[in-house]
Amino acid sequence: MSPTTPGLSADGRERLEREVALLREQRREPAADLSDADPVGDRADQAELLERADDLAQLDGRIKEIVELLTRAGWTDERPGGLVDGTVVTLRFADGTVETLRAVMVTDEASEDEGAQVLTVDSPLGLALAGRHAGDTVTYRTPDGETSVDILAVAPPSGLT
Repeated sequence: MSPTTPGLSADGRERLEREVALLREQRREPAADLSDADPVGDRADQAELLERADDLAQLDGRIKEIVELLTRAGWTDERPGGLVDGTVVTLRFADGTVETLRAVMVTDEASEDEGAQVLTVDSPLGLALAGRHAGDTVTYRTPDGETSVDILAVAPPSGLT
């Protein structure tokens, strides 16, 4: 084991990273099915939707569990310098607006009570922010083309500061 990764060998880390990648791939189809589902239907349709939502919740729980384990062991994402789940960033966008966002693995992790603006760690912006610091400017792709954002502040989740 590496001294920078207490309790988790490089082989263990790789195995967990492969599992998370597989789980994220498995999550894509059911998530798309749920977002395209017709809310009107018979009881069988509604039961099927509930079952798919439950399956997604189980996948999300396992993804979160693995990412937390990797984070505690000193690995922040599948690649070095990845944006850690729970990191709070303050950004100035090209139009001058300033927003504070919390990085999450899955958008459902954001509590409605918090009213938090979130970004997913594997979104184009989340990936662009990986390994960056306050004062950096990053460019990332949007559906309208490339855009830039200035990083004003980065606060890792409590316990990782």
